[in-house]
Amino acid sequence: MLFRAQASLRAVRVVAALSLAVALVSGPAAAAPKSFGQADAAWHQGELEKAKDMYEQALAGGGLEPADVVLAHSRVGTVKAALNDTNGALSSFRVAAAIDPDFELPAESGPKAKKLFQQARKEAKQQGSEKLSITLKAPDTVPANQGFTLETEIPPGFAVLVSEVVVAIEDPVSGKKWKRKKSAEPSLTFDFPKRVAMSGARLKVRASAVDAQNNAWTVTDGKIRVEGMRASEGGMDDEPAQEPTKAPEKDKDGGFLTGPWPWIIGGALLVGGIVTYAVTRKPDEVSVGAPAWKK
Repeated sequence: MLFRAQASLRAVRVVAALSLAVALVSGPAAAAPKSFGQADAAWHQGELEKAKDMYEQALAGGGLEPADVVLAHSRVGTVKAALNDTNGALSSFRVAAAIDPDFELPAESGPKAKKLFQQARKEAKQQGSEKLSITLKAPDTVPANQGFTLETEIPPGFAVLVSEVVVAIEDPVSGKKWKRKKSAEPSLTFDFPKRVAMSGARLKVRASAVDAQNNAWTVTDGKIRVEGMRASEGGMDDEPAQEPTKAPEKDKDGGFLTGPWPWIIGGALLVGGIVTYAVTRKPDEVSVGAPAWKK
């Protein structure tokens, strides 16, 4: 068993070397948190078990974009598969498949990793024709100095995968930012005060569905034009107080675990884990692992 695991790790090191060559040719990617960059460096240097640990640390630290979350979980899963941790590998692959069902592992990842990833992707597709996504409903134009409302939508079967929905607005000229967040639900509304609608502003809007560690699993961007001419800056709060996050309420039809996904708000159930354990944990203690799919 030990020999086979070591042989599998050697094969995965070939994948790391090839991915480094591709990275050098394609050029630098978008900036990611420092911990993620350190994990990436360890992966390319062939320090695979160290890379796995650091990717898990990066996921726990939060702030990753969807593509980084997919990459981290796919690499964690690949190493766990090589180490014969089947349940752990499948958990990681299920997250990657939920976020990006079109993601492909490199052929050199090893037959066990490929088989487990294909299983995770197949299970994801069996959950329905819809994909994990977030839709932002925002007006193209709003009156100056008047409050306005934005709406978000997530396919109902996927809303329980994530912990919160975050809507952030930025005025690129002044650099001022505002943010609202609520516990994830299929449909939500977010009210912004009149001070956000500065005359003549061109506001950038981003809606994100994030996990308990604030890693984005899906995002969408938009723009809002505020009527009028831009006035001089000054006299406005940098960042208004955030709305308090409501405690998630149970679904009237039976709670979180009655839908097609046995996931919980604030985190995910590990394969082989105990449901009551995960449900009773505090939000800040939730694992960064993935749940088992509902058969």
